[in-house]
Amino acid sequence: MAKKKKMINNETHYQHGIPTDGKVVLLNNSSNGAQIYLIGTLHGSNQSAEIFKSVIENVKPGIVAVELCEKRVGAMNKQQPDDDTWYKLFRKSMRAPGGLSMKIYKFMLSCRRRRLNAYGIIPALEFKVSMEESARVGASYFYIDQDINVTHEQLSKVPSFDLLWKAYRESRLSVDTEFADEKHTRSSVRESSGKQKTRCPDIAKVMIEDRDNFMFTNLRNFQGKVVAVVGMAHMDGIELLWKRVEEEDASKSPVISEIEG
Repeated sequence: MAKKKKMINNETHYQHGIPTDGKVVLLNNSSNGAQIYLIGTLHGSNQSAEIFKSVIENVKPGIVAVELCEKRVGAMNKQQPDDDTWYKLFRKSMRAPGGLSMKIYKFMLSCRRRRLNAYGIIPALEFKVSMEESARVGASYFYIDQDINVTHEQLSKVPSFDLLWKAYRESRLSVDTEFADEKHTRSSVRESSGKQKTRCPDIAKVMIEDRDNFMFTNLRNFQGKVVAVVGMAHMDGIELLWKRVEEEDASKSPVISEIEG
């Protein structure tokens, strides 16, 4: 009986291999006919990686777009296991651009990554899978996120207390809670993002809103079938921007009346 119930739930949340629970949405570009399958992921989640594989298999896109920039990819590829000693992480963070608050923020993020690695969790797993799957289906691969250095430069300008508070909160998250897929839904992420916007609006603008705009602009330029992978916190913003532009385009369309005779 339990097995049957599980099958029914799967049918409710998946249609033709693509989730229908809000983690994947289809954005149609009326100006050029492009279809953007936007996937909201939990960074490092095995389930998110599997969802991406399923969407790729069913959509067979010509383009795969990911929430990365060239510098982040370069840093991911250069990361070595022996770079994760406390001493090396601290020295690297202290040499980074920015004031003391920014250096401490980067150090705490590095410590978080080290902790995830110790648990066997790959923070950018879905991006690594996206590279493999795009190559498998012969899709072009694009980075659509803002340059990480620009993001860090903007972060360094926010109030120091807010930056340190954010670093502290993230360092306190337990691995079991942070990577529990069932707890990360569109509504739960929306609630969490809303609290961050209320508590630290400057950080929310840099980390979420500005990058929403940047990735949205890049996505609007694609043609054909596209599978795009972004953190779930970016989905609401991108969808809202998409809806606004589509409504503006529709309002500008000329009204054609048929004249008889």
